[in-house]
Amino acid sequence: MDNNTDACTAMTPINENVCLDVCTSTGDFDKLKQGLTLLEQAKMLDHNRDYYAAIRHYRDGVDYLMDEFMSRPCANEQSKEYLRLKCHKILNRVDILKKLIKQQEHETIQEAINSEEQSGETES
Repeated sequence: MDNNTDACTAMTPINENVCLDVCTSTGDFDKLKQGLTLLEQAKMLDHNRDYYAAIRHYRDGVDYLMDEFMSRPCANEQSKEYLRLKCHKILNRVDILKKLIKQQEHETIQEAINSEEQSGETES
């Protein structure tokens, strides 16, 4: 039976053991947790239409996630690709928010111009 155990041990890849040691230490997922927390806050800010703060939180959250997974030796290519796609979707949302902000600023300026024109007409 000793030979069978040795054979099984020999078949276990060394990287698998290293991965378990590297990925299970306490505090190992701090950046991941921080990134997810920031993304949850970004969703709330987005929902409350605080777009400037939402953009900041989305970007910071993506930075934490990318930093966590790109530096992790045990992250496989499939999980990295999934993360890239999620981050891409989040960054697309950031672009949409930027456009909304520009549109709101343009509308605000247009309203100010219109009200100024109307006040000028009533004075005449």
